[in-house]
Amino acid sequence: MNILIPLVAFLAAAVSPLAKKVLTSLGLGILSFTAVTTALNAAIGMAQSYFTGLPSMIFGLAGLAGIGNGLGIIAGAMVARVTFNTLKRIGVLPT
Repeated sequence: MNILIPLVAFLAAAVSPLAKKVLTSLGLGILSFTAVTTALNAAIGMAQSYFTGLPSMIFGLAGLAGIGNGLGIIAGAMVARVTFNTLKRIGVLPT
């Protein structure tokens, strides 16, 4: 029975800093993910509104040329790049 008291104290001392670090990282990750998601959604929404605001003749030609698919690929690349940079900065991925 006497061994339980030092064991509990040791575990509390070992786990407490680790738990604080994990919770801090999660909080920073959620905050940065929310900010980046909001900014990226605003940029993609603005690009979509400009693209759909084209005259119908130009919009048809752009659709035939595959510009919509190209813009989708560019938007996906932007999302991937920002996601990897964010994950590196909060310490989830190694640099």
